[in-house]
Amino acid sequence: MNRFLAEFQGDPWADRLVSITDSDLAFYVGTRPWDQALGVEAKVLFFLAYSYATLFLQRDLDKECAFPGLLLLDNPYQQGIDESVVRRVPHMLAQAASETGTQVISTQALTPPSDPKTVRVTPICRRRTYAAP
Repeated sequence: MNRFLAEFQGDPWADRLVSITDSDLAFYVGTRPWDQALGVEAKVLFFLAYSYATLFLQRDLDKECAFPGLLLLDNPYQQGIDESVVRRVPHMLAQAASETGTQVISTQALTPPSDPKTVRVTPICRRRTYAAP
């Protein structure tokens, strides 16, 4: 997570490392729990860093541990993150997926990285809409 977040120091990530307590596996940013230490934009970056880190679990854990082979992100850029940050994240996730042999599926309005070997854009057609009950 810290490797991912190093890319965003100061925009909007604070210059604090993420740590995990060994007693209850709680996440901390600096000296405070992550959900108390972060504002909205930084929480989105925290979530993306967590998602990025899960792609590397296979490398970090032994062969007998189950690890994710797929990351699903449902429009993770809704919280007002600066556009320059939003543009960097899909590239980082595509690179991580390539390095780890995993898949990343993300619904988003932004143009994804264009490497045809690693990225495929699938337009979703909404033919029917239903009224809420």
